[in-house]
Amino acid sequence: MSSRLERRTDESEAERADTTGRDGTDSAVTETPAFRLGRILFGGVLAFNALDNLRNLEGRIAYAEAKGAPEPEIAVPAISVSLLAGGIGVALWRLPASAAGAVASFLIGVTPMMHDFWNADDPEEKQNELIHFLKNTALLGAALALLKVGQRED
Repeated sequence: MSSRLERRTDESEAERADTTGRDGTDSAVTETPAFRLGRILFGGVLAFNALDNLRNLEGRIAYAEAKGAPEPEIAVPAISVSLLAGGIGVALWRLPASAAGAVASFLIGVTPMMHDFWNADDPEEKQNELIHFLKNTALLGAALALLKVGQRED
C-alpha cells in the first residue's frame, strides 16, 4: 500500500514539475514568451504554406497527380484547408490538440507520398526531396510535441 502511495506522490510531483517554474510559481509552459513565440512561428509558417497551396492550386494538383496521389483535385484543397486550420489553431492556441493533430495528420499523409526521395533518379531531385522529407519529419516531431501539450490544455 505504501509503495502505491509513494508512486502516486512521485507522479504528482512530476506533474507539478511540468508546470512549475524555477521560481516555484505555478506557471504553465504554454504561458511562457518562448512557447508563445514558438507556436506563432510554427503555426504561422504552416498557415502561410497552406495559403500558398490554395493560391497555386492548379500547380499543386498537377504535382500531386505526377506523384500518383489519389483524387488530387479533391485531396489537395481539402488537406490544404486542414493545414490552414491547424496552423492557425496552433498559432492562436485554440483547440490546440485538434490543431496540432491536423498538422500531424497532414505531415504523416503528405510527406512519404510527395517527398519520396528513394524513388528519384536524378541526384539533384533526390537531394531536394530528401531535404523536404527531413524538414517535414522535423515538423512532424514538433506537431506531436504540441499535440501532447495541447491535450493538457483541452
